[in-house]
Amino acid sequence: MVVSEDGILLILSHFLWPLVRISGFFLVAPVYGSEMIPRPAKALLAMSMAGFVAWGHAGLPPLPGDVVALTIMLAEQFFYGVLLGLVLQIVVSAIACAGEICGLVMGLSFAQLQFRDSAGQTTVLYDLMLWIGLMGFMAAGGPVWLMAAFFHSFDHGIALPDPAVLGSMAAFGQTIFAEAVELALPVIVAGMTINLAVGIVSVFSPSLNLMSIGFPLMIYVCMAVFAASIPFFGDVIHSSIEKGMIYTSWMIHDVR
Repeated sequence: MVVSEDGILLILSHFLWPLVRISGFFLVAPVYGSEMIPRPAKALLAMSMAGFVAWGHAGLPPLPGDVVALTIMLAEQFFYGVLLGLVLQIVVSAIACAGEICGLVMGLSFAQLQFRDSAGQTTVLYDLMLWIGLMGFMAAGGPVWLMAAFFHSFDHGIALPDPAVLGSMAAFGQTIFAEAVELALPVIVAGMTINLAVGIVSVFSPSLNLMSIGFPLMIYVCMAVFAASIPFFGDVIHSSIEKGMIYTSWMIHDVR
């Protein structure tokens, strides 16, 4: 059996388009983009997925002969992969942001950890909410669903989403972060109430100021409110993840 040069290039193009897209996807997608997954395992998974996509989508176009056009098309595929992973990464980051807000309100921002997936030190509540978001994402079948979404993103070949998707993604992020603030709202209200009460008391008794009773009281009460709110996190987190999945499906099918 003799394979021509054109045949080799065709096979290479079928494998290259999904490989470039999944490289951008793995860069930001939750769980898959984690530093806790060894890089050789990521590379093996990426090549395996690219092979499955190439096998299941035989109609992918060949590589263009123009180097400039090839570079532009590869950059577009990489950017599309980043967009696919970024949608649900926004959801997980918004949930972690709720923990950051709670830590700032109750004065626990001084308690920091060096989480492996973070660029620098992060607050303890940020890490806790990040793990809650990741566990909720995995419990909802997010990793498997993301892989299926990536596979179906080639149903229209290598076509890209409509450029208007960037504006709609900003609106989507605004909605998700508003829901994240809802998670932190009980702690915010408790913190404001304590600050107001301590401020009034300190007017009549200056010795009972924020540093003497306000700060310890803030931590104890806000931590109690935060712990009492954890059972109610599930509905909000599940709703946010479900919205992310719906938005990703819309983005996949709304191609130009």
